[in-house]
Amino acid sequence: MFWELFLAGTTIAFHIAGVLFALQAILISRTPQAAIAWMMALALFPYGAIPLFLVFGQSRFSGYVLAGTGVSPALDEALKHAQTALEPHRSGFEEKYEDSVGLTERLVRLPVTTGNDARLLIDGAGTFEAISEAIDSAESFILIQFFIVHDDELGREIKAHLLAARSRGVEIHMLIDQVGSRRLPAAYREELRAAGVHLRTFVTNRDRGKRFRINFRNHRKLVVTDGRHGFVGGLNVGDEYMGRDPKFGPWRDTFLQLEGPVVQALQIPFLEDWLFTTGEVLDLPWQVHPAPRNFAACTIPGGPTTAWNTCPASLLEVIRSARTRLWLASPYFVPDSALLTAIAHASLRGVEVRLLLPQHPDHILPWLSSFTFYPKLRAANVQVWRYQDGFMHQKVILADDDLAVVGSINLDYRSFMLNFELSVAVASAEFTREVEAMFERDFAASKPDDMLAYENGGLLFRLRCRLAALVSPQQ
Repeated sequence: MFWELFLAGTTIAFHIAGVLFALQAILISRTPQAAIAWMMALALFPYGAIPLFLVFGQSRFSGYVLAGTGVSPALDEALKHAQTALEPHRSGFEEKYEDSVGLTERLVRLPVTTGNDARLLIDGAGTFEAISEAIDSAESFILIQFFIVHDDELGREIKAHLLAARSRGVEIHMLIDQVGSRRLPAAYREELRAAGVHLRTFVTNRDRGKRFRINFRNHRKLVVTDGRHGFVGGLNVGDEYMGRDPKFGPWRDTFLQLEGPVVQALQIPFLEDWLFTTGEVLDLPWQVHPAPRNFAACTIPGGPTTAWNTCPASLLEVIRSARTRLWLASPYFVPDSALLTAIAHASLRGVEVRLLLPQHPDHILPWLSSFTFYPKLRAANVQVWRYQDGFMHQKVILADDDLAVVGSINLDYRSFMLNFELSVAVASAEFTREVEAMFERDFAASKPDDMLAYENGGLLFRLRCRLAALVSPQQ
């Protein structure tokens, strides 16, 4: 009798909880489709749906403070210092990008600046050689942030450079993501901390009542040394990113080395992340250092902290502004309706749209999901190319002959809505020629894909693709 009553009570409790969570889903879901799906699952199948909702149902990240919002006076003061330092270098992009620039500046609260230099770093060897050189030449401070850090050959090399810098008295503040770097041994962390490196972990579910909030990620990759050199891109600290993992083979990726006032702009998102992680606002210098070339550039930091995420807002405006050419590279293509529509409309109005994706996946769900978008892409005459020579992980956009975006933003729901991301837009005909040449080499190592691959695929393949696409917000 006891167990029968217990079972009946548990069943009633689950269904009541399911109804309550269904009401919450109606209130917080970003789209009507998501609200309906969660509502039905929670009401009809609460046993399995409630745990999933606790992990994946939250679409807004609370407790994070943005500069300029009046919540943290110290952070607002740092933003004022950055704005004052950047104002003499204020610039703009071509007239066709005015909407994108205005939107980005209002969301980020920092201007487009001129007097910047940008250098493409292609693949792991070139990227980490440049980053190591910058660390070795640092005299004052280093800000370093990666989604993934491994205790392998590359991880130990970067650790050695940081320890050497610390022995010279350089102040080092380092951030890693709790999920991405979950396998990093405690001994690795403690060695850095024992040397005086301020190493912290970005934890998304640390607060009471948010223990299940593990679907968010800090996906940013950033290095700043002495306020002179800045680095952003797609690589993490691990041997696979150097092409040393036989599972993936050669690893194709892109980073950006920056000089000029845009480096000071990069310090603001790091301060915001550091404040969330530690409760402290770092006291950084804001002196602008001259750069060899004179490019216009701006930062595009974004995250799930506001109603209007900077990343999709800015990139969608760039896509809508393209007039002749739009080349996009991303390891994952799981767009929401706004991104898919913007890309299709660009092609339909006569823009040459090429989408470069990997032939071989590192994560099967987003790879399968991408094929479900082929029918609409084909109808809009969008070209899809599949990179053949190993795994392609870069996140790059080339618009016409005058604008390029490089950073950590993937063309998927996760980057647009759930991750903290960071990219940089550079407006320069000289620089975009370099990006164009890089893309041309990548296309030479790629093949145009069959745009009927999804429709002509077998039933099992199409079913797998559709099931993968159904869970795209969780990928």
